[in-house]
Amino acid sequence: MFRLNFSKLFSDFSLRKEKTDLFIRTWKSQNKEVYAQFISGIDNVADGDLTLLYNMYALMKDCVPPEAQSFYDWFGGLLAQSPTRTSALMSDTQWAGKYTEKIAQCIVNRQLWLGINLKTGMVDIYTSQQRGLLMVKSGTPIEIWNRLPQYMKSYFISQVDRLTRNSKGCILFSKLERKQLYQALSFFANIFMLAHSVFIPSFLANLYDKVIEKGDTLAYCMYYFVVFDHGLPRMMQLLNGILTKEEVDESGLILIRNCVHSLVYQSMELGAETKASWENAVEDCNPEIWKDVLFLLHKTKGKRGKKKSIRTLDEILIGDIAAQKKKIRLFLDENEDDICLAYLLLALVQTGKVKDAIPYMTFHRAMEHFMGRHIGHDIPQKRYGELKNDSGYLSPYSNSCKRAKRIINKWIRIFAETD
Repeated sequence: MFRLNFSKLFSDFSLRKEKTDLFIRTWKSQNKEVYAQFISGIDNVADGDLTLLYNMYALMKDCVPPEAQSFYDWFGGLLAQSPTRTSALMSDTQWAGKYTEKIAQCIVNRQLWLGINLKTGMVDIYTSQQRGLLMVKSGTPIEIWNRLPQYMKSYFISQVDRLTRNSKGCILFSKLERKQLYQALSFFANIFMLAHSVFIPSFLANLYDKVIEKGDTLAYCMYYFVVFDHGLPRMMQLLNGILTKEEVDESGLILIRNCVHSLVYQSMELGAETKASWENAVEDCNPEIWKDVLFLLHKTKGKRGKKKSIRTLDEILIGDIAAQKKKIRLFLDENEDDICLAYLLLALVQTGKVKDAIPYMTFHRAMEHFMGRHIGHDIPQKRYGELKNDSGYLSPYSNSCKRAKRIINKWIRIFAETD
């Protein structure tokens, strides 16, 4: 439908995502069997067992607010009923609950915008676009239509054209009547788009409640699968298998291509995948999918800059993790200033308790999560570089250098005692 760019709607999105990434990685390291069962369910989809997909759908359906479900029922009835019944449904004055009047104003005045605050759930009318809000107006469906790939437009037009012909292929509608049909479709698209948009905050609030408050393990598995386990390319491979092994008609092909488009875009937007990873994943795929993905990658801007490495302490440490974490807590009790994190990492590296190639900031983020608080990184990161590379910037005779070596040597002995 339309794409929610959370990085633009939330100014602190990067910080939120970083904290969530660390939380999910910690959960996964403690629940490996649960995640293994989830992956088994994903693999079973290729054999026709859709149980896991039904469970995912049920999770999302449970998050749909009651007022939204009432609207969808009303809207479905609007399209399926006879003209007499349709007229009665249209007379319903509260088809979108408390948002009905605002939606109606935007439909009547095409210059007005609906602004939806995803944090507070407030919905207001504006005369121009506002920063930090999800903005939609009655022209949004036309804008979406203009952005659709040509194959989707052609398919949609052909399906509408079939509705206007009899069994012998003769056109039943005049040019005026066909124009009125397209206008009606545009009108219904406006109603659906505007109404659907105002229910998004309630849906997100319900999803937050399931994930954060109730700790829904399926949601945790889905997050890890998508963000860290190359889940979206793996789903694309499942779609490719369906396209390769089964006879797929035109509507099925359109559905698969739409799914692939969404998988590529969402993974790039999240930063979960890169152009290179998608090129590798699609290398042996069906030509229809292969061409689509490469075309999308050509149009899509990749995330520039070096990608942050998000890992937990459990994933960084080697050997007896519980014993090492216990000694790390003793180290932190004894050495409270932030610069000592550099000495801690050096002691861990030299005793082989972490991989020596680990970037300092990866370790720093893991320690922030372990300690449950923000820690300034500039000073310890600089000191780590000075000592690791023996750059000469730090005088070996200075009190600071003597203290650093004393702490490092002491904790090398302590960590060496751990398997």
